[in-house]
Amino acid sequence: MLDSSQITFLIIGSIATLALLTLFLQQYFNPKQRYFPKKVITAFESKMFFRLKEAFPHYHVLAQVAFSALITNNNLKIRARFNRKVTDFVLLDKDLEVVMVIELDDPSHIGREVEDAQRDAMLYEAGYRVKRYTEIPSVQTLKKDIL
Repeated sequence: MLDSSQITFLIIGSIATLALLTLFLQQYFNPKQRYFPKKVITAFESKMFFRLKEAFPHYHVLAQVAFSALITNNNLKIRARFNRKVTDFVLLDKDLEVVMVIELDDPSHIGREVEDAQRDAMLYEAGYRVKRYTEIPSVQTLKKDIL
């Protein structure tokens, strides 16, 4: 026959075992999602994308292009300066040569003018033309500015 201390120990042990078993098995029955989908471009950027396609139907418009796809350097310290940067749009001609790098500055760019100028300087140094817009330009304005 079990005395009261043994019964208490048995109950506590059973509860602890059940709790550990529940925590362990929970990951198999209810896995936690770590990765979530995200829109590639914002609604504002979408309007610019379609305007660029309208203005340059025979060109290719790339959105959210990594700087590392546009510029490189063998020095790791220099590469670290641009490694995680992304440009809004890159316009390619029919031969897939870069015609222009296009940045669309929404209100989140206010106060980041120095950083934007540094980003542009990297691209200029690599030989690219960069154009910044704060609003969606007309087709005529795009053609005038880019061609």
